[in-house]
Amino acid sequence: MTDSPSLSFGEELRRERLIREISLEEISQATKISVRLLRALEQSDLKRLPAPTFTRGFIRAYARHLGIDPEEKVNAYLSDLAEKPLDGPTAKKARPRSRFLRGRRATAGTIIGAVTAVLLLLGLIASPERRMKPVRERRVAPRAAPVAFKNVAASSEPTPVQVAPAPAAAVVSEPAANGITLTLEFEQDSWTRLDADGETVLQGLVRRGELRRFQARDGFRLTLGNAGGVRVSIDGRALDPLGRAGQVVRDVQLPTSSARG
Repeated sequence: MTDSPSLSFGEELRRERLIREISLEEISQATKISVRLLRALEQSDLKRLPAPTFTRGFIRAYARHLGIDPEEKVNAYLSDLAEKPLDGPTAKKARPRSRFLRGRRATAGTIIGAVTAVLLLLGLIASPERRMKPVRERRVAPRAAPVAFKNVAASSEPTPVQVAPAPAAAVVSEPAANGITLTLEFEQDSWTRLDADGETVLQGLVRRGELRRFQARDGFRLTLGNAGGVRVSIDGRALDPLGRAGQVVRDVQLPTSSARG
């Protein structure tokens, strides 16, 4: 069937719908386009229709439901749109105004930038670097890392805390004739407490690599938090290890009978 050239795109759509005896409600339900917009299509009411991008989509959905060529109807709509531009004079008036506003905004921005630059040169405005508050550095003294020991003994292990060092005991190079010399070689870190003749001469955490030597008249009492990490000698004679690595030994009397023998 040949379309009459006197019909608008909307009238062509309406004619095809009536030939097929299809209602607007049916098309609306199938295409999800409101009946109000479908009527605007059939009336070629460009003022009530949305932007051309959306209107072309509506025309394609309408035509597909009727079983006619959608692109042919879209072209008919574009032809009518070209002959009847929507609010042509109004749009032409808006463009110069828009350019004028943009020009004013650009000019204002240029003026503000120039004034700011002059004030910065005169020192009346603080630069961003000057406005920033200086950050004070805080120096924190390094903290010794805590050392944990495995408790193998039945009793609870001593708490490995850093304590004030005890007064340094006298270091002797050779065993005294009338006393006992105890040497502790720390192959690993160990919490240690040592009493000499009933007086505490060492208590705290001793680091690996250190060597301590003490003298007593009657003997020593030794507690180690890491017995396998400390080598013990009496009067220059090395003793068997007092325990395993990580094992806590308490109040070991030194020298033992075997060590004195």
